[in-house]
Amino acid sequence: MKQFSLFFLLLLVTFSCSKNTSEEETEAVVVTDDFKSYRLDGDQPQERFADLIESVEVVRLEETDNSLLAYVRNLQQTKDYLVFNSSTMESDVFVFDRNGAFVNKINRQGDGPEEYQAVSNIWMESDTLAVYTSSKKTVKRYSLEGDFISTVTLPVAGAHVHGYNGAYAMEMNYSPINDTSYYRYASLGKDLQLSGMYLPVDNKMDMWMSLSMNPISPYKDGVTLLRMMSDTVYRLSDNQFTPFIHFDFGQDWYWNESRDLLQAFGGAMQTTDKLWSVHAQISIKAIWVYTFSGVSQEKAPPSYLIDRATGQIRSVDMRTKDKPKGVAVAMDWDDDRLIFTVQSPDMRSFLSELNEDQIKFRQGTTLEEIESSENPVLMWVKFKRE
Repeated sequence: MKQFSLFFLLLLVTFSCSKNTSEEETEAVVVTDDFKSYRLDGDQPQERFADLIESVEVVRLEETDNSLLAYVRNLQQTKDYLVFNSSTMESDVFVFDRNGAFVNKINRQGDGPEEYQAVSNIWMESDTLAVYTSSKKTVKRYSLEGDFISTVTLPVAGAHVHGYNGAYAMEMNYSPINDTSYYRYASLGKDLQLSGMYLPVDNKMDMWMSLSMNPISPYKDGVTLLRMMSDTVYRLSDNQFTPFIHFDFGQDWYWNESRDLLQAFGGAMQTTDKLWSVHAQISIKAIWVYTFSGVSQEKAPPSYLIDRATGQIRSVDMRTKDKPKGVAVAMDWDDDRLIFTVQSPDMRSFLSELNEDQIKFRQGTTLEEIESSENPVLMWVKFKRE
C-alpha cells in the first residue's frame, strides 16, 4: 500500500468550426452550462503541444534562500500575487508577485491556536489565504504577510475542501459523515451545518487513495467537483448539485465494469493501459483534460483541449521532440490563457519548438536566469483558434 501511494505521488508530479469562420462569428457562439458529454477517443490522432500554441508568456520564479522550489502545486491567483505550495510533504506556502519576484514564504505549522498542523488544501479569498487541515478539520486564515486572522472547525473531515461564498464544498473520498453515512461529496452552509450530501457510496473499499491536487475548483458563483477515478464533473452552486460535464472514454475507461476499490486493483491500475482517473481545468470557454493510466504503456496518456463553444476536441501530445514524457503540467486558467508549470531544465527544449515571435518573457525573466535556477517556471499559454 505504501509503495502504491508513493507511485501515485510520483505520477502526479512527473507528471470545429471552419477556418473561414470569422472571429466575430466564433465569439458570438454562446456557451451554456447545460450538462454535456464529450467523447474523448484514445485513437484520435494526437497533435503536438507546440503546434497548438499561438503564444506563450514565460515567468521565472525567483530563487532565493527562502524560495527553493521542487514543484508548483495548487496555484492560486490574486490581482497582484501568485500563491501556491510546492510539496505535499511540506507545510510552506509561497507568495510571488505576478512578475515572479519572491514576496514571502508562509509557514505557521505547529499545534498552537494560530497554527496549522499540515496543509491539505489552500485557496484565496481576495487577499486572504485559507489553509485547510483535514486531520484537524480546521480552516485557518492568514494575511499574505503570514499574520493569523481566524480559525473555524468543520463538523466533517473531508479529504478535500474549498470555500465559496462563505460556504464550503467537500470531497469526502470514503470519509464517513455522521459516523455511518458515506457520500462522495458534501456541502456546509455559512453556519457550518451540513447543507447537502451527494452521491451515496455503495461499493466496497479496502485501500485509501487521494489526489494531492484539490479536485474542487471555483467556477462562476460556485465550484466544480471531480473526484479521483470518476469521469463526471459536478457543479455546486447555491446548494444545487448537478452533473455538469461527462468525459466519455469508451472502452478506454478502466471503471466501465462495476469494481470495488480493493487492493488487488491497486496493482492492476499501475500496469493497465486503460485510463483510471482524470483531472480537468475548466474555464467558461475551454476545458483542459489530463488523464492517468498505468506506467507500462509506451506513450504517455493523452491530454485533451476542448473548445466549449464549438465542441472541437483536440488530443494533445505533451512531449517535446527530445523528451519521452510531457514537460508541462496545467495549473489554472487566467481568462483565455492556461497557466502551465515547466521544470527549468526542460524550458529551452520546449521553447525551441516555437518561433521567436511567439515567445514573450515577462519583466525580470530571461532564459539565462531560468537555466541558472533550479526553480520551476510558470508559462501562460494562448492557444490557436480555428
